[in-house]
Amino acid sequence: MLETADVTRQFIETIIDIIGRKTSQEYAVITIQNLLKRIQLKYSFLRDVQIKNSRSLELEGIVSVNDSLNDIPPKDVGRALKELVAKIMGSLGKTAGFFFIRETREKIGIECDRILLKEMDVDLTLMQSTIIIESKSINVLEIQKSDVIRRFIKVLIEAVEKQTSKSFALSSLQQNINKLNPQHPFLSSIIINDVRYTLGSEEIVVQENINSIDNLDLGRAITSILFETDKTLIDLGRNSIAGEIKTHLTYEYLSMLKEMGVTITSQGIGFTAVFTHVIKTMIDIIGQSSSENYAILIVNSFLRKIETKFDFLRLIHIEPSTKLDEMYHIIIGGNIDGISETDARRAIQQLLETIIQSLGENISNEFIQNFKNSLEKKYLVKIEEMGVNFHMIELHESMLTKTE
Repeated sequence: MLETADVTRQFIETIIDIIGRKTSQEYAVITIQNLLKRIQLKYSFLRDVQIKNSRSLELEGIVSVNDSLNDIPPKDVGRALKELVAKIMGSLGKTAGFFFIRETREKIGIECDRILLKEMDVDLTLMQSTIIIESKSINVLEIQKSDVIRRFIKVLIEAVEKQTSKSFALSSLQQNINKLNPQHPFLSSIIINDVRYTLGSEEIVVQENINSIDNLDLGRAITSILFETDKTLIDLGRNSIAGEIKTHLTYEYLSMLKEMGVTITSQGIGFTAVFTHVIKTMIDIIGQSSSENYAILIVNSFLRKIETKFDFLRLIHIEPSTKLDEMYHIIIGGNIDGISETDARRAIQQLLETIIQSLGENISNEFIQNFKNSLEKKYLVKIEEMGVNFHMIELHESMLTKTE
């Protein structure tokens, strides 16, 4: 676990980096040196922090912090850091101060941000919110779509880096974005740089034209990026990162992602597998009370019936098998793993409702329960996580039956 001295060093290095990219590194170093000297009168332990007078282009090593700082109560060090930030923001103005805090939060890293909050009582989110309230100019500080994309990718990079390396995280994310670019051309507006080698550049560049893209289109692209990233890790024998990402995005970002149709859940099971097993289970249940050929025919007809609402269903067909030991194949052409979770959920619910409405009353009453009992557990859990509400489907069918 990082100690107070480590977090303090990383915090100050981050601030110098941010200011340095807007001005120059030398200017940033001199500015922070002078501010530290001013508040050392109040917090003498800050003498343990040394910033070198370096003209070197390498930031690493400019800030050194004596281990004796670890003997100081973390909250005392936190108060000193908050005063340092307050003086920086005082010279920036509130609007620029808002973006300075936001960028500090994004660059400091998840672990340091957690220690700053939990151990040192430095709440960067609260400081950012305070600026919004005091500014009385919410429109200027409104979170843009480009901010959401930038923050999402930043958290994604950090989560992948934890299980692999910085280089792998940056390169694999850029590769996945490039791979998805033909389907979502606006992704060319997103560039990931390795700032260790591209001096002066932003790690994540999101061009402003992203703000003009439709919410649902952006949501589909984000869902695809998350799926491809999760799949890359799982193929390497690593763990899904969806849960971790969700815990490191604030309510505001999660709300905007939800508006885009993005619900962050484990992508270990793709929509191709989900629809394959959902359709197979439907055929098996209907086939028990008729014949498998009839079940194939009726499920195929229902897919065609609702594909006008869900275009991706045009890619799904049930065809006779050429193998003697198989009756049919479920063919899914193209890549439906990149569809939004909202579209997938609605399509499954619509398919279930359409089937129930077509069955006799006795069979329809038992269909949902049989479906839940027959569908393999991991796929049942997945579609429930997606928000498929079996109770509401049954209730809706019951109300329709009573009306008739």
